[in-house]
Amino acid sequence: MDLMTVEGWGTSYFAGPGVTKGTWWPVGRYRVEHDRLKQVLAQSARYHARQAIELFVGDDQDVLTQAAVSAGCAVELLAKAFLASVEHGLLAEKGDRDTVLILSGNANLTSARITEMKTVGAMEALKIAKHLHPSLPFNVQSDQVVLRVRNAAAHMGLVLPEELRAAIAVMCRLVDGLLPALSLERDEYWGSHAIGVVDEILDQAKSEVRRTVAAKIAAAERRFATLVSGLDAAGRTVVLAALSRRDPNTFADHNEPKECPACEQQGWLVCHVDESQPEVAYGGGGTPHTFATRLAYPFIFECLVCELELEDEELLEVDFPMEIELEPNHDPYADYEPDEDWFRGR
Repeated sequence: MDLMTVEGWGTSYFAGPGVTKGTWWPVGRYRVEHDRLKQVLAQSARYHARQAIELFVGDDQDVLTQAAVSAGCAVELLAKAFLASVEHGLLAEKGDRDTVLILSGNANLTSARITEMKTVGAMEALKIAKHLHPSLPFNVQSDQVVLRVRNAAAHMGLVLPEELRAAIAVMCRLVDGLLPALSLERDEYWGSHAIGVVDEILDQAKSEVRRTVAAKIAAAERRFATLVSGLDAAGRTVVLAALSRRDPNTFADHNEPKECPACEQQGWLVCHVDESQPEVAYGGGGTPHTFATRLAYPFIFECLVCELELEDEELLEVDFPMEIELEPNHDPYADYEPDEDWFRGR
């Protein structure tokens, strides 16, 4: 795979509105062609990523606020650059008509301005990116900190230094995970001033998580050894079966059984479930069938036998899946209740 720089995707800029037909992306005083949307997004993401690394160690409130805003923007924009590299239409929110026309290169067919597009939010962009690029180290629960920090800074001017540091680590990990998907050179993307800082941040984060997981597993192994000591084979089988059959303590959308890395008994991956918009398929005779795909995102592992509990980034250290495809919902409108105002207006 040949790696590139962002500038390698194109260097020509055009003054004025461009041509009368099609979609031209405004970049300050200039515009670029429709097929360079991923470049526009990646360039802006790169600016924010470098900005966040430069500013997050400052003391001034305004500097930290800008670092928080840039950390979230870097992640969202690079995720959207990846989606644009696959298909521009993936960026449209709920199939908004004007947005679809603009993204498909037909801005001349709508009266909406390009800046009025309705695109998917940052979290949805990351979920789609994870679906298309499964190796992306994105955890839907713990990684929200990078967007929460951005929103607090942008909407309320608030920033907590400890949360900002956590967000910067998440930003570095997600950006590094997206660069290979875009075939971008990592060193060039971060730049000579930031790359060393990024490496140190990622090494520290990995080491801390790895140490925590190792300690948790060692403690769970000791508890398991104490639990089964003195039991004969039959008694051990009965006790372990009774404990492993219990439901996890954490309530969630879905529980996925998985072998515990400490005691090798059945534990549970506790998951948040994301359901897609309903789709229609046609069976024999043209009969329509409505369904919605479902994906489960683990955020906690619980073992009711040895009491091991892992969460968020710790799951990555045990090589648990970060995305699980579930059976589709074949009745996505089962809980739908018509709007009473709609009936009154009839």
